[in-house]
Order: sequence, then structure tokens, then C-alpha cells
Amino acid sequence: MKQGLEYHVLIPTHSSHFNCCYFCGCIATEYDFSPPKKYLAFYLATKEAADFLQVPCCYECLEHLKACKAGSLEERRDFAKKKLAKKYQKALTIYEMWTTEELAGLDFSLRHSIAAGLQLGEETTNRITFPGFTFEAAGFEQKVSYQPPQYFAVFGEQFTTFRDALDFASKAYRIPKITLKEYFADHQNSFEKAINAIHKETADKEFQKQLKTLCGQFAKQHKQAVIFVHKQVDRYLSENEDMTIAEALTQLYETRVKPSLSR
Repeated sequence: MKQGLEYHVLIPTHSSHFNCCYFCGCIATEYDFSPPKKYLAFYLATKEAADFLQVPCCYECLEHLKACKAGSLEERRDFAKKKLAKKYQKALTIYEMWTTEELAGLDFSLRHSIAAGLQLGEETTNRITFPGFTFEAAGFEQKVSYQPPQYFAVFGEQFTTFRDALDFASKAYRIPKITLKEYFADHQNSFEKAINAIHKETADKEFQKQLKTLCGQFAKQHKQAVIFVHKQVDRYLSENEDMTIAEALTQLYETRVKPSLSR
């Protein structure tokens, strides 16, 4: 290749994508180079994977991509999207956590702030899920390989966006969005596993609360040490998973407390 002819211009196949940033869909005013020009000699010498494309790009994506050394278009696209998601993380969170209908009950200043976050969050979501477009370069047509997640499932219900799935799951299962989002990330990006985990933890906490209350009442009524009562009931329950707390306390009374009273 002669100097100045190393890069092929990426040309959208369809006119609707002319002057469109390949990475996020905004208006393209600049060009990104894949690989970066300052690393061209390295890629030519090492034969590392590179596309040698001149890519229509918006100013913001270009600024982010200045820190990217990758030579492939796919790697650079993923890098730009991650940077956009990080920069607008607050707006994305607002967009996920709020809906327009929920703004009515807020005071003016908070409503205005949340509304602005919703708008920016929606715009950013559209940018980071923008799939790119089919293009031609050096006389060959290239198909788009990027595919965002097709749907999110919530116990049989399917949604095309995380935001809609989160809103549905939160309302349907009465779980705060922020809690559900955290559990979703910690449970293999599954709403079903997240909801089951939350319900199990809630049930466990309620069980422990009930256990503490009933053991305390039993200890007070029969003048026993709370630690002793709690320990014995725990043992009974561990030996028989079908036993209830009340049944365990009855067994404790019949086998340990009552015999001691008759001595």
C-alpha cells in the first residue's frame, strides 16, 4: 500500500445512513480511523488484525476513541459504546428507574431534574444500542454483526428493553427497582433468579424475626434462658425440615421443660 491509500472509506449502503455516526447513530461530522493512524506502522509491520477503514463518526465518539488502540471496527465500536454508557451512567439509571407517569407527584425542581435525566437517558440508550449499518468499503458490502439483546424475560413475559422489563418486574412483584437491578446483575442477568433470591431472603428474614419473637415469648413464659430455647429449636428444625417453629417449641416443652418441672 502506498502512503495515503492505507484506509478505505466506509460508505453506508442506504442513503438513510449518510452522514450518520457508525458507532452511535448521531450526526457524523468527523472520521475515525480503524486502526488509529498513529499506530498504522505497528499494524502494517506486525500484521495484527485491523480493518483499515475510515469511519464516519460524531465528535463525541471520536473523542472517546482517541484512547482506543484497537485496530478492528468491532472493537472500536464496543469501546465507544462502553465510554458513552460510563459518561451518562447517571442519566441511564434515571431512565431505568423512572417513568414519565411517575413524575406527577414530584415538586417542580425534582420533576424538572428527573425529566431531563429521562430524556438524556433515552437518547443515550438509543445511542449505545444503535447497531451500526450495512456499508461498502473497497467495493465490498459488509453486513452489520452487532446485535443488542433481543428481549428480557420475566417469568414468561418478554420485553425488548431492560427498562420495560425492570418496570414490569418491580410493579408485578413489589420490589424496589434499585434492589431488583442490583440482584439482576448479581444473579446472571436473570430477572427470574433475582426475584427468587429476593423472595427467599425476605422469607428467611421473616422466619428469623418470627423465630426470635416466639423463642423469646416461650423463654419468658417458662422461665428459660433465651439462648437455650433458641439453640434447641434450631436443632429440632435442622433435624426435621417440615417442622414448624410452634411444633419445635411444643417438642421442647414436652421433652425438656415439662419433665424438669415434675422433678
